[in-house]
Amino acid sequence: MGMIRGALLTFVAVLLFVSLFSMNTTWTIAKSLKYDNIKPELITVINDVIRSQTTVASSIDSNLKNMQLICQNNTEIVQKFEDEVYTIPCDVVGQGSEAVITYVVSDLVEQNYYKEYDCNFWECSYDPPYHLVSAKAQSYWSGWFYMALLVSILLAVGAFFLIENKRGLPFMLGGLVILSALPFVRVSWLLSLLGTWEFLRFFTVFFSKAYAVFITMFVLGLVLIGIGIVLKFMAFGNFLSKLFGGKSKSGKVAVDKEKLKQEIKEEIKAEKKDSEKPEFRKKPKK
Repeated sequence: MGMIRGALLTFVAVLLFVSLFSMNTTWTIAKSLKYDNIKPELITVINDVIRSQTTVASSIDSNLKNMQLICQNNTEIVQKFEDEVYTIPCDVVGQGSEAVITYVVSDLVEQNYYKEYDCNFWECSYDPPYHLVSAKAQSYWSGWFYMALLVSILLAVGAFFLIENKRGLPFMLGGLVILSALPFVRVSWLLSLLGTWEFLRFFTVFFSKAYAVFITMFVLGLVLIGIGIVLKFMAFGNFLSKLFGGKSKSGKVAVDKEKLKQEIKEEIKAEKKDSEKPEFRKKPKK
């Protein structure tokens, strides 16, 4: 029975590690895809793509003077660059082509992030794959994060019922939490080793908050281990109180009241039985 219980506990622990790792992954992606977090990352990546792989930057340079002429009698202008239409304020146009490029990139990021994608997440068009870095994607990965969190909690409850020494559970959970978070320490650095291919640079956007997730989970693991240490000390304290707490302040041995009551009851029963024996009965008078 003990071997079966141990095997089940090991199996649950492995599943819990996988679940925690999945939770950390989906949480990292969902956290990284929040608009305030992803905007600066996307602006950097898309800015480089627009300059190196499209004609947007060159079109802005060649049409700048024409745009400035139009702005003499307008507050904003509408321009189309590679199938995308932009409404550009004239005060931005007056600052030069670099300011226009920056505005176009920022507007492109915002438009595509909040765009309504009428498709299933994995069935949307990948040319270009803007839906992967959108509010739709953020909601998708958040849903998987909460699912993994629920599974992790259920597995932790299962481990509680399987483990024999309950005080050891915080140590096990804390260790698994820390181990599952370790791969997220240097994710961005590991991805940077794969090369400078634009797709890989785009891929690093999904893990921009990996280190923040690692810190959170690492602290949580330490807290769980700390709880385990406290429980160990409490158990040791109870042992010491039993070992040295058998005497009262006056030096007399402390008596367990419940035990004393039980002994008194047993003595009364014994005396009652003795009184019912024939030799203890009074002889009738003649």
